[in-house]
Amino acid sequence: MLLPIIPIDYDIAKPGDRIVGDSYRAARVLVRWNGVPLGVLQVPVTGGKVRADDVGYRIMTQFQARLGREMARRFLMREDGSPAPVQAADRPVPTISVAVCTRDRPDDMDKCLAALVSMRVMPLEIMVVDNAPATDATERLVKDRYPQCRYVREDTPGLDHARNRAIVESKGEIVAYTDDDVMVDAGWVEALGKVFAEDPAVGLVTGLIEPAEQETEAQVLFERYGGFGRGCNRTYLQSKRGEPMPWTLIGAGQLGAGANMAIRRSLFEEMGYFDPALDVGTPTLGGGDHEIFFRCIRSGVACLYEPTALVRHRHRRSMPELNKLLYSYGHATRCFFEREAEEFPTDRAAINKLARWWWRHWAWERLLRSIWAPAWFPRDLVMAEIRGYIRGKGGYRRARQKIVPDESKRPDQFKIPLTAPAAAKSGKTALVSVDIAEPLPTLHQGEGREALEVLVQWKGRPLGRIKIRSAGYAVVPSRLADEIAKVLWWDVVTRGESNPAVAWSREVARWQDLLNPPEPETVATPELEGVSVIVATCGRTDDLRRCLTSLMASETSRPVQYIVVDNRPGLGSAREVLKDFPGVELVEEHKPGSSYARNAGMAAARERIVAMTDDDMVVSPQWLEQLVAPLARNDVAAVTGNTLPASLDSEAEIQFEEYGGFGRGYSQREFDEYWFHRWKRRATPTWQLGGTGNLAFRRSLFEDPRVGHFDERLGAGVPAGVGEDTLWFYQVLRSGHVIVYEPSAVAWHHHRVTMKELRKQLMAYSKGHVAYHMLTFIRFRDKRALVRLGYELPQSVASRLWSKLRGRDRYPLRLLAVEIVGMLLGPLSLWQSVRHVSRHGAGARHEPSAPKPV
Repeated sequence: MLLPIIPIDYDIAKPGDRIVGDSYRAARVLVRWNGVPLGVLQVPVTGGKVRADDVGYRIMTQFQARLGREMARRFLMREDGSPAPVQAADRPVPTISVAVCTRDRPDDMDKCLAALVSMRVMPLEIMVVDNAPATDATERLVKDRYPQCRYVREDTPGLDHARNRAIVESKGEIVAYTDDDVMVDAGWVEALGKVFAEDPAVGLVTGLIEPAEQETEAQVLFERYGGFGRGCNRTYLQSKRGEPMPWTLIGAGQLGAGANMAIRRSLFEEMGYFDPALDVGTPTLGGGDHEIFFRCIRSGVACLYEPTALVRHRHRRSMPELNKLLYSYGHATRCFFEREAEEFPTDRAAINKLARWWWRHWAWERLLRSIWAPAWFPRDLVMAEIRGYIRGKGGYRRARQKIVPDESKRPDQFKIPLTAPAAAKSGKTALVSVDIAEPLPTLHQGEGREALEVLVQWKGRPLGRIKIRSAGYAVVPSRLADEIAKVLWWDVVTRGESNPAVAWSREVARWQDLLNPPEPETVATPELEGVSVIVATCGRTDDLRRCLTSLMASETSRPVQYIVVDNRPGLGSAREVLKDFPGVELVEEHKPGSSYARNAGMAAARERIVAMTDDDMVVSPQWLEQLVAPLARNDVAAVTGNTLPASLDSEAEIQFEEYGGFGRGYSQREFDEYWFHRWKRRATPTWQLGGTGNLAFRRSLFEDPRVGHFDERLGAGVPAGVGEDTLWFYQVLRSGHVIVYEPSAVAWHHHRVTMKELRKQLMAYSKGHVAYHMLTFIRFRDKRALVRLGYELPQSVASRLWSKLRGRDRYPLRLLAVEIVGMLLGPLSLWQSVRHVSRHGAGARHEPSAPKPV
């Protein structure tokens, strides 16, 4: 797992490098445009910085549609400087009371309040509701350091008791809630106030919750599991007042979480207060926020997920804490379903459908993925949530009898009748025309109607038609702009252009210029790291001499340590060759096998970067610099290069290229843990990455217990044949590191020139491929290997045989037969390799280097 990762903000209105320090491997970049979130990227740290060109490249490759939607929205709202701005409704910004519910976490509370009192626009009041505290530490903190905040003590334990106390104590028209382990954005209250002022139909607003840190495995896994954030697109949820809800709205988790929510205080009088039998501090273990979201949606008001209302949450740092949290999520989900089914009988069918969806698409699919590929998300965490759900049966009824035994005193009673008013029942859909050449109007036609069909025009020319669910309310300009931009952003951005593609190309070019500011004129030249180059050889004198000659011609100013590992030292041939290459170090490894040789070379390596090639390779003069260049990025752990044929003069050389060769294309590619886990039911094709004949990596990988040395049961010279490189790549990616394929790092390989040699080589490759998959299953319980061995390989062989019989495949049948035999011998050869290693013992091991003095 790639750790640590630093979360940062990056506003494209102010592009430039961001200094984060060398301790971070990568950055989680929240991309914003004048404060509006566009999306989240993972960007490498290079030289202690997040480079603007890295961010810009990823924005243009991943966020073009999102940029287009935001450009369209800004034009529609005339926020881009266009004439005739949209006139804001003459509505004052409502007053806001901010409530932070806490219990005995003064350190977290200190950080939370420091962010709250630093906002650009201050709320009417900030309340700290101290829930059944064991000490007076929080009270002292508020009164001594934050006298502008109001301290309120609620002695009844339970988060929803504290939330209800905040409603009673609040003076504002809006009650905004956050948690003590949250740091709000400087524009948080400003964004909330703007939304409520623009649209009187909005009763609930939730916002984006980003991680405050990603320092530990548990914090990264929580985000991988789903986190609290719900993306960077504004989302409206609304139901018909008083009528049963569709099952897709029941869960309400798509709105986010209670750490970032704001509700009109007047709405509580209709739908009731928070249910004190739910959430933290009660036997139900949670669910109070989603339950209040449910009642807000059921009340018929518009519920809005507004990503500009941003906060950052410090996730649980340890695995036991995360395990406990996920257990509580499952338990609370079951209690939530039981509560709503009991309170709203007309919604039971929808609730049951959502429960079935939870089992099938949430719990079961995650469990299957954790079984097939355990490294993506630990199975015990998935099982914790499932156990919580199972044990939650009857939990809500027990909690309610314990906490609020008198039904007449329940504060959470829903007072809206289930019979909808006549206006909402009309079900009328009105057709409305809007010309975006003029400022957007408020569509009062939505009042008393369920939906509006909006014909969007530009100076009388139709652009398209959209449907907006109005649910009996007028549609304000801001919502209209969102809905138009979501569907017709391309037409809005390229309005009136005879060739829309050309118009969009101009916009893309403008963004490219903005996102890639020029480099400063004076850039300090970083100190170049040294490289240990390892060449494994086995009695091939002429090949070794040719390889070393090309290496000595490398154009580099780095310190380079050249190591030749002789895997057949009894002949003395390598020692004779090295007399002509002074300065090249010789390591003799008597144990047969290329993995033994490479591990012996690693044990002798002194530099922080290690490069490997083989004696039958010839490298280009720029090979070394091109190969190690991507390692300037902190997240890149290994680099493979482009291996091309040195000649194609013989039939064997031509057929090896038909087989697939060593080349992997002419475009740079990145392989990370997300690519590794993308293959949910298929084995990860690590053989697409290249090989050890053209490889550079950080020496620290051999010190990482999750990666370590090359597996000596695989490799040339042992019964199982090759496969040590693909297994090592598997371990690197599984551990969360990044591997880059760099096509400019060119080396030429001298293929086998006789058919006999080629058949021997293909036999070794087929045996090694099967042995590799068997080891991934045995060592890592990766059941995707079984799919490869039991289905994909037989299916591939059958398909190739069928093509050959039909005359559509020119690959020789005798070579295909060699591959088939090799596959069948794979299990036996692996057993023989295990005996081989047992007989010869472990090879040389790299000793971890001592830290350099500061």
